[in-house]
Amino acid sequence: MMRNRKAALIAAFSLATLSLVVAVAIFKWCSDDGAAKKKSEPCKAVTAAAEAIEALMFPEGKKDGDCAEVVDVKKMNAAQFKEKLASFPGKRVYLWMPGEHLWLLVGRGNTNRVEMAKAMEAFSGETDRGSVVEVFASYVGTREDVMPAFETKLEGNVLPQWFVMKDLPKTDWISFAGIDDDIAKYTRTQMRSMQVIRRLILEGNMQAAASSDENTMEKAVECWTRAAKRNPNDPMLVERLERLSKNAEVFYRLGKFNQALKCYETLVVVRPNDPAAVYNFGICLQRLGREELANKVLSRAKQLSESLGR
Repeated sequence: MMRNRKAALIAAFSLATLSLVVAVAIFKWCSDDGAAKKKSEPCKAVTAAAEAIEALMFPEGKKDGDCAEVVDVKKMNAAQFKEKLASFPGKRVYLWMPGEHLWLLVGRGNTNRVEMAKAMEAFSGETDRGSVVEVFASYVGTREDVMPAFETKLEGNVLPQWFVMKDLPKTDWISFAGIDDDIAKYTRTQMRSMQVIRRLILEGNMQAAASSDENTMEKAVECWTRAAKRNPNDPMLVERLERLSKNAEVFYRLGKFNQALKCYETLVVVRPNDPAAVYNFGICLQRLGREELANKVLSRAKQLSESLGR
């Protein structure tokens, strides 16, 4: 695992040799403890994902009996969330998970299937919603799909993995009428791919939460890296990395450059082509007196920035 991570850094900076002690950012820093105590606004990617879900579910706008609500499950225990889910209005209720704690409940006033053709129209043109298939990274299931999870889990905090089952959720509530067969087949495949990627992210999150040694954290970072290659726009992944970046900024301002370096190093491994992450990694190396490597990293950041026209 350590060799794999070192190889990733070497590839990112195009170095022939690199003597770097690879350290993993312990994601306990990304919890409510330590440097992350500062209250922040919800991740923009999570907010945008919630809006995109509503655009998918209500492509012609909400009608009588339709509703949607973002729920902060961090403020609820299992029994409270179960009650919320059970009492949520709508003939059919769906659970979506844009972020780790901010989830979206959608209730539809009728049982008609959502028309994918209309949803695609809502996502066409110049919008910030991304693609219609990316929305399905957040889909968990109908109320009937997820309620059985409470049979054995009725205490403590509500966790995403309770509801992300081994089997991918059914999407038989979507109609592909009016869409060419090849496009419909491709869309279904991509929707399910997004859900597989989300499970990989959650696996990384669980590894990080249970981390007791560096090897466990290596596995977590490997999961996020694999997921980022397949869907860098997954809002839960973006949220996790944004939180890490904020912690890195706090450490840097406090003069804790070793801790900041570990955070930025992880960001670079997961997103090797992010000029900001690479630049900040280089600055931390510079602060720690590792001038030769810092210069190479900062040169790489400049190349990335220029290639993006920044």
